[in-house]
Amino acid sequence: MKFKEFISECHEKDVFKNLSIYVVSSWVLIQVFSVIWEPFGMPKIAMTYLLLLLLIGFPLYTYLIWKFRLKPLESKLSRREGLKFTSKQATSKSAEGVVKKRKIHLPGIHFYSPFQKMYFTALFVISLLSAFSASLIVRANFIDENAMNTFAALPKTSENNNRIAVLKFENNTTEDNLDVVGKMAEDWIIHGISQNKIGQVISPKNVQEYSKVLKASIIPTSDNSVLKEYLKPSQIVSGTYYLNNGVLLMQCSILDGSNNNILVSFNPVECPPDAPLDCIEALKQRILGYFISRGRDKQVGLEEIPPKYKAYQLFLEACEINYLDPEHLRLLNEAIAADSTFFKPKVDRISAYYNLDEFAIADSLLQVLSNDRNPSNTRQRNLLECYKSLLNGDNRNAYKYWMEDYKLEPFNLDLNSSAMVLALQFVNNPQEIDTIYNSYGLKEKDLKDKFENVYVETRFYIKGLANLELGRVKETIELSRPFASIKMKDYDFLKEILIRAYAIDGKKDSVDVLMDHIKLFADLKNYHKSCLITGNEFLRVGNVPAANEYYDRLIASMAENKGNSSQQEREYLARAYFYKKDYQKAQDILENILKESKDQITLTSYLAMACYKNGQTKKADTLLDQLEDLRSDYQFGEIDYAIARYYAIAENQEKVMEYLLNAVAAGKRYNPAEYQHDILFKPYVGTEGFNRIMNYWH
Repeated sequence: MKFKEFISECHEKDVFKNLSIYVVSSWVLIQVFSVIWEPFGMPKIAMTYLLLLLLIGFPLYTYLIWKFRLKPLESKLSRREGLKFTSKQATSKSAEGVVKKRKIHLPGIHFYSPFQKMYFTALFVISLLSAFSASLIVRANFIDENAMNTFAALPKTSENNNRIAVLKFENNTTEDNLDVVGKMAEDWIIHGISQNKIGQVISPKNVQEYSKVLKASIIPTSDNSVLKEYLKPSQIVSGTYYLNNGVLLMQCSILDGSNNNILVSFNPVECPPDAPLDCIEALKQRILGYFISRGRDKQVGLEEIPPKYKAYQLFLEACEINYLDPEHLRLLNEAIAADSTFFKPKVDRISAYYNLDEFAIADSLLQVLSNDRNPSNTRQRNLLECYKSLLNGDNRNAYKYWMEDYKLEPFNLDLNSSAMVLALQFVNNPQEIDTIYNSYGLKEKDLKDKFENVYVETRFYIKGLANLELGRVKETIELSRPFASIKMKDYDFLKEILIRAYAIDGKKDSVDVLMDHIKLFADLKNYHKSCLITGNEFLRVGNVPAANEYYDRLIASMAENKGNSSQQEREYLARAYFYKKDYQKAQDILENILKESKDQITLTSYLAMACYKNGQTKKADTLLDQLEDLRSDYQFGEIDYAIARYYAIAENQEKVMEYLLNAVAAGKRYNPAEYQHDILFKPYVGTEGFNRIMNYWH
């Protein structure tokens, strides 16, 4: 078929009409998108994605025209032609001709006519052009030229993104004898960058001509072209110094090596003219602090100025240590001492004391930090208001302010895991957990490699709890099961979740296997704790024989280890007897260990409940009065919750709801073994009053 005939037939079959619909529609879409992308807050790169999509879609659309419009026409024509060759009329020669017409030229494609051959040839050309155009767009927007230059013949075009150019510090003092200060600053900064392996340094000697051209902002010269071609610094350190009323002032900025835009400008530092090293060292610390922090999992916008390098190093060391370790607080304090303007270790110190239940210290530090902060810094305001709300027992506002900060940096592991904790345990909103959990890229398969980070464990633990709240028991088992056989006690929380899921799912055999593993590899104290948790879970789901079995395991193991049990283990033993309804033995143990316990509120309530069940109501009333006397600041509803449990044993529903409401209003958290998971409140779960308590912060 001739090309002219092909064009004519395309006109007859409305091919160009259909193609024009795609082209015009694409053009309109591009025009509309160019207007709306900015008001909708979309990134500029979104337009590039749209163009790529339209380019890739054009050959596909062309093929679909054939498949759904032209092919049916061709098939009809083929059938009409086939009628001329019936079995009675067709000769063997003519039959061979028909077969030849249906010969497969491309995989899966039968060419029925010359038109189809020409059409698919045109489609192939269109596909090549679209692919070529798309490759140009991809190369211009997504492929790093530095990576491409690796394969270039001329090594001079290669670029190291880690190159940092240090320009000559300009002497604006008008005193020639102070020229040495600039040289000292350059050498000091270069040495700091090299010593700490922050990047490959380009010295002022290499870039002095480049510096002149850059600062003059003239039309690029041949020298500028050569420097750009060979040096290609990713960032540029540029500074000046001058005298003001007998004081030496030094200032510095860091520029983007590709477009000369200022990335950060440091506040001037001052010192006596005869002690310039004081200025130089202070400036170096700021510069190194900026470089070391820019690629980290930092909270953008939290700091007013980049921290000093030494302070940031200490802060990073603190982040690697669990907040329960005293070394964590020591390093935070050293970081603050090294740089008094460094906000993050100050707020982390508040967090550490809060998590250690040292609420008065946390509150005192919060008051000081609140007075020192910049009121215009939204990030700082969000964090401080969050901790203020936490210390006031206002869980709703704590969650609100934390989420405002989290949404600015959803890929921060610290913010992400804490957002999950607040959503589930502070405001009881398990429906939000999936969204928060999935916004961070870490998946289950990564846990074994990254579990040294406490935030990772927290994420999986909260995800498992939320799944159980939402009735997704199978999903919780799949999430936690890979870590059940790992010979580490660090996975206790996930094993606890797995035990709970197995108990709900009625898989006692699986619980037995897991508990045997814990007994074999965990220390005895953790095994005793696991026995109590397992018994409680079976009791909560109504499997009393299984519950008593694990209470008996705890009792038997404690009897074998008599005399070597810790205070905590004896508390486990008392609770085991309590839930077995052997209230007298529970009372005897509780009376012996109460004075030594750090948790006076919980054990006093258990003793009051045991006394009530043993018919000693007057003694129980006395213990309730003692509970009231224990009230103090920063208890967040603990007293009211303990009294509500007592009234649950006494089957006084009105008092139960009254004190539970007081507890949740004071900030009592929805911990895994409390509220709806508390065995004593099982008769009230699902009632109108209890639902009000569960939804109090919504």
